[in-house]
Amino acid sequence: MTYAEAVARLLALRGGEHAGMRPGLERIETLLEALGHPEQRYRLVQVGGTNGKGSVAAMLAAMLRSAGQRVGLYTSPHLVSFRERIRVDGEPIAEDAVVDGVDALGTLVARLDATMFETTTALGLDHFAREAVDVAVLEVGLGGRLDATTVGTPEAVVIARIDLDHQAVLGATLAEIAAEKAAIIRGGVAVCAAQAPEAERVLVERAAAVRVPLLLEGRELSVAVERRGPEGQRLTCAGPGWRMSGLELGMLGTFQPSNALLAVATARQLGVREAAIHDGLARAWWPGRFQILRREGGLLVLDGAHNPAGARALAASLRETFGDRRVTFVVGILRDKDAAGIIGALAPIADRFVLVASSSPRAAAVEALRALVPASAGRVEVAGTPGDALALAARIATTPIVCVAGSLSLIGDVLRHVAGSDQPCSLERGAESMGLLFS
Repeated sequence: MTYAEAVARLLALRGGEHAGMRPGLERIETLLEALGHPEQRYRLVQVGGTNGKGSVAAMLAAMLRSAGQRVGLYTSPHLVSFRERIRVDGEPIAEDAVVDGVDALGTLVARLDATMFETTTALGLDHFAREAVDVAVLEVGLGGRLDATTVGTPEAVVIARIDLDHQAVLGATLAEIAAEKAAIIRGGVAVCAAQAPEAERVLVERAAAVRVPLLLEGRELSVAVERRGPEGQRLTCAGPGWRMSGLELGMLGTFQPSNALLAVATARQLGVREAAIHDGLARAWWPGRFQILRREGGLLVLDGAHNPAGARALAASLRETFGDRRVTFVVGILRDKDAAGIIGALAPIADRFVLVASSSPRAAAVEALRALVPASAGRVEVAGTPGDALALAARIATTPIVCVAGSLSLIGDVLRHVAGSDQPCSLERGAESMGLLFS
């Protein structure tokens, strides 16, 4: 079996590229039992929430690495290469290891009818054990209560901002969604972002019920921005009995300081020293989240905003960073997302929309998206491919900012097009610089 065949076999499993949820954790538990319970051979940190959990996981992993720990990082979805989902000390899993893992799990996966996400999670956890990691940072795929990453007893759980998303699976209200996500609070310590009141109540009640200490932004935790510029942000983070100033964060976006606070507070709870926190945060990078690339005549911004809350945060970040400069949006959204809410959040600052379908089989048709763009948004065009969309967006020199948004699958398509390869995205700061585009 080749690496391409192994990935194709994984993506053909139930759920495909979507981290779908099926009731119960029996399948992941059976897979891990067959593998000798690899999740019991290292410390666990689980990161949930709606928006920001990948950024938090990447920041925390970087801090732990700076502290001398050998760190496994499991995230989803991938942008360019499947190998991005499973990393040890920042390095993506090798192709041969993916092949061996898929081959070893094949018969059992078929018998259990395990999903793609369950199988990939088991593969990742086993890889971490084989690589003798000290700690594994696991990003929740969907929800939390029944997510395949909810295994073992974590030393810490982190919950980023909770917003409306995946309502068909998780519930129609913030309180219902928060209940699914709060279920990962089951051991160690919990560190949570500031939440809407109805979500906060659920988190506080869950932590009290299972007797897990809860550190909450806006209550025990706080963050302030000392400086923000094109090279990054400088922060002051504080918690019970501690305060850290001059923290350098290379990630842009008005939403990232809160994510950094969660990572810093969790690192402190795990015993990471201040020097390692400073160093790790300064090096941390998470592609496709307010990522800025240079292009001829302007800039290209990539942000995987795939729900209304993410789109509102993107719009705020664009205004904070670029003021009133004109923005052309290249937008592609998946069918099961709130496309009207996403487009509505971006429309007030849009000079122009270029609509496109990503390579995902779940991509919404461009004509369906066109019907959702308000008349006040200005010119609307459509493109056949993400590459065509970039070229079309760059054609008008009076729009210096081109922003790609709406789904992580579209961001992956664009990164693949820009780089000209399917090599895994780097998690090292500075690797995002790809030179002059569209020249």
